[in-house]
Amino acid sequence: MSWTSPPGAWGAADPLFLLLISLAAEAYLGGRALRFAWTGNPRRALAAVCLDLAHRLNRVDRGAAACRRRGALVAGGLALCALALGWLAALVTRHYPFAWTLELFLLILLIDQRATWRLGEAVQDALASRSLVSAREALRPLAAETLRPEQIDNLEAQGLIAAALEALGRRFASRLMAPVLWYIVLGLPGLLVQQSAYIMAATLGPTGAFGDGARSLARAVAWLPDRVGALFLALAAAFVPGGQGMAGLRRAFKGAAPADGLLGAVLAVVKPSLRLNRALVVFAVACLIDAGLIGAVALVRLAV
Repeated sequence: MSWTSPPGAWGAADPLFLLLISLAAEAYLGGRALRFAWTGNPRRALAAVCLDLAHRLNRVDRGAAACRRRGALVAGGLALCALALGWLAALVTRHYPFAWTLELFLLILLIDQRATWRLGEAVQDALASRSLVSAREALRPLAAETLRPEQIDNLEAQGLIAAALEALGRRFASRLMAPVLWYIVLGLPGLLVQQSAYIMAATLGPTGAFGDGARSLARAVAWLPDRVGALFLALAAAFVPGGQGMAGLRRAFKGAAPADGLLGAVLAVVKPSLRLNRALVVFAVACLIDAGLIGAVALVRLAV
């Protein structure tokens, strides 16, 4: 399959239609048991490789400069491996009839929208039942990228809401917009490079100088998706009661990671007790905007 394959050709499928199908499937199944025993979890497999390499190469007896060089080599090497693997996978799906089903399955595994929404809903339900303990437990998987367990343990209701809003914005950019955009731009190679950069930053980032290369690669890969994600969230806020879409648009291209705090900005005038509920609505509408634009582009390609 290639970007020039005519939709409907025998055994072929347009990548944009594959992307739409994967978004629809994840919207229904996300947050449930999508990882079967025989597939494993591709993100966890890569994280295990990163941690093993860090254990072998990032030793305390080496200086910061040496660790930085080794970490950059690891990040660059794994990114090149992901690029090559994506190219080989695309070659298979292009030349073998109906092999695109493997690509579709991979997309469903690596895109998160409903899964993130379910995590946010769990925090909201726990807060609605006035159980801070349950709310903290629900927040852990949602905000694991930015908050340590002891930080979550110290959060009260307002802090839990603020952390959940930030995590929803971050995950919208990193778990949905980033894989979608890189798949649109470069196909499977782009998707796998984006995922490898994301996982390397999460696993190697806390290792000090050794993780500098992984963090730099992740920032470069996330720059455009983060701003597009912020723009979509700002547009979605215009359709939600109390949402300040213009405030979100002004903020969308400011700061290093604009999607992180955007939900809090566009819902600043909403009562604190309602902010997480409205944020989930904004998140859902932004997902619909994303799917709608992809569908429109796919229809234009089909007409052309």
